Amino acid sequence: MRRNGVRRYAALWSSLALIAVSASQATAQECQVKVGATGPLSGAAAGWGLAAKSATEFVAALANANGGLPIGDKKCTVKVVSFDSQYTAAGGAAAANYLESQGVHATVGPVGSPEVTGFHPVAARAGIVNISSSYAHDVISPEFPLGFHGLQAPATWASQMVEKAKKQFGFDSVMIIGPNDQGGTDAGSVLKKTYDGAGVKAAEEYYQRGTTNFAPIATRIMRENPGAIEVSTVPPGDASILVKQLLEAGYSGVIGSLGGAGVAPIVDGAGGIENLTNVYWLEIAPLDSSGVTKMKQDYKATMGADAPANALFPVFVTSAELLLDAISKAGADDDGGKIADALRKLTPTSRYMGAAGWRGKLQYGINQEVTFPPGLGMIVNGVKQKTVTVDIPTEP
Repeated sequence: MRRNGVRRYAALWSSLALIAVSASQATAQECQVKVGATGPLSGAAAGWGLAAKSATEFVAALANANGGLPIGDKKCTVKVVSFDSQYTAAGGAAAANYLESQGVHATVGPVGSPEVTGFHPVAARAGIVNISSSYAHDVISPEFPLGFHGLQAPATWASQMVEKAKKQFGFDSVMIIGPNDQGGTDAGSVLKKTYDGAGVKAAEEYYQRGTTNFAPIATRIMRENPGAIEVSTVPPGDASILVKQLLEAGYSGVIGSLGGAGVAPIVDGAGGIENLTNVYWLEIAPLDSSGVTKMKQDYKATMGADAPANALFPVFVTSAELLLDAISKAGADDDGGKIADALRKLTPTSRYMGAAGWRGKLQYGINQEVTFPPGLGMIVNGVKQKTVTVDIPTEP
């Protein structure tokens, strides 16, 4: 009898323990914040999309390691929902629809201009706040107030950088290369005006996205013999092939990259920095700054791998930080309007990049572009120089 009583007593406590565990798990599952990561996860532009995904997962992991994201009087687990938007307008629309189906109302991305075109109308209907890295002329606008811009487009910084590059390298002509869609032509046309305005004769050369052999373009460039080539909007995978074939064709002029790819694809295409002489490029975030160095160290410690060697990675980290901060202050992750309102009221701040401000009213009609400063990187006569920071003013 005593043994039966002990067994019943033990069974009772076992049942109560299971109920307590189940209740705890249910509470944890109920307190979950979802944030998206949208960009090309395949194809030539995959480096950008994968950087957005990795950056968002990293910021989520930091929040979770600290017990979760504060939402009211609770701390909630952050879950990242990603989608391959394939650098196309159709992919952008599909991404917004998928995020809506998953209950996501804030996302890092979309990355490129074609994606933005498809994403914004669906996101407006679904109530999805998004921070894009696109250079589209309408990447943010009063028409789509849930769209924010995580960096500045060429119209903001290009004139300063072109003047510095021209002064350093002394070129008087440039060939601007890019894909023949909105992802290439929007920024390419702005860069042409900027180079022309600086007294550098600019020509444009656009190719079909998906091209894998750039030898014919390299031949045309050699025939034109420009003082510099500009690969601003060429995706990283394409840029590596293009540079490789240009150097094989005998190109010895200056290489510029005032876009999102940074210098890594150029170095890769050249087979090493020792094979490059004169190069200048946009560093969307100054990569040799102490903040970015700490960011990469924390990424490795947290994620167990090296941070993506992609120029946009720091931008996506700051974008994810801002989104989580806005969600926390809004007190919910399921109301895009509240999240956007909270985001507008924030002073944009990153644990790695410090404090910034907002701008965009003059250029886009809406102050929803952050002002974290970009930098200009240069290789001069084969020697890499320290990054020059370009300050971006805020707007009232």
